[in-house]
Amino acid sequence: MDKIADLVTGEAILQWLIIFLLIAYFFYKEYPEFKCRITGGTKKELEDESREKRFDERLTKAEARIADIEGKLRNDYKSLEELLKDEQEDKRILQASLEEREITMRALLAIIDGLHEMGANGPTTEAHNEITAYLSKQAHKV
Repeated sequence: MDKIADLVTGEAILQWLIIFLLIAYFFYKEYPEFKCRITGGTKKELEDESREKRFDERLTKAEARIADIEGKLRNDYKSLEELLKDEQEDKRILQASLEEREITMRALLAIIDGLHEMGANGPTTEAHNEITAYLSKQAHKV
C-alpha cells in the first residue's frame, strides 16, 4: 500500500487529469464524425430508405395524376364521338333540307310560270327571272 501511496502524488493526479481532459475534449470535438464512421453504413441505409420512400410517394402521386388524365381523356373521346355523330346527323338533315328547298324553288317556278301563262305579268316575270338565275347559279356551284 505504501508503494501505491508513493505513486499517487499530486503530480501524477495532475497528469491523469490532463489526460482525462484531453480525451474528453477529443470526444467532444470528434464525436459527430466518429459517430458517422461507426454508424456510416446504417446512416446510408436510412438515407437510401428515405429516398426510396420519397420516390415511391412521388411515383404514387404521378400514377394518380396519370389515371386522372386518362379518365379526362376518355371523357373527351366520348364527347368527341358524340359530336361526330351529331355532325353526321346535321349533315344528313342539311342535305335533306337542301333537296326540299330545291323542290320548293322548282314548285314556285312552276307556279310563277302558270301565273305568267294566265296573263299575270309584272312582278311574276321578275320573280321568274330571279328564281331561274338562282337555280342556274346553284347548279353550277355543285
